[in-house]
Amino acid sequence: MRSSSGKPRVEELSIGDLAAEFGLGPHVLRHWEAMGVLEPVRRVGGRRRYSPGQRLRVALVLGAQDAGMSLDRIRDLAGAGADRRGAALTEHLAELDERLERLRAAREMVAHAVACESGDVLECPNLRRMLEEAVESGCHARRARGTAPKPPERPAARA
Repeated sequence: MRSSSGKPRVEELSIGDLAAEFGLGPHVLRHWEAMGVLEPVRRVGGRRRYSPGQRLRVALVLGAQDAGMSLDRIRDLAGAGADRRGAALTEHLAELDERLERLRAAREMVAHAVACESGDVLECPNLRRMLEEAVESGCHARRARGTAPKPPERPAARA
């Protein structure tokens, strides 16, 4: 395909083609556009057209969502300067580390419950000790007050 200047034009992608490459529905990309996370390079006859390079943007958004970022946070990071972006990513890394620690503790409890030889896991002294340590550390109280990071909302369609 050639542009009006006679130079070859890089093949643009329709919204359906771009979405399909990632196993997404076109409605997801339309939602991302509404949220300010993804913009088509142009419209032809009212239809969105994306450059092949925008595949990287879709991959970035999906990776950021996998890392627990909301679309609002992704949009803000994309629009921020390098210094602010670095600070926000450092903050997010600390949140991920805290979440990993809570997951590690939860996994330890579940693994113990699975392997526990006590007749009733709820009467197990080791599990009770783990639960007492969790109460003493205050992690459950912080979460209830909303001071601990909340897990991200993850719609099934990655919208």
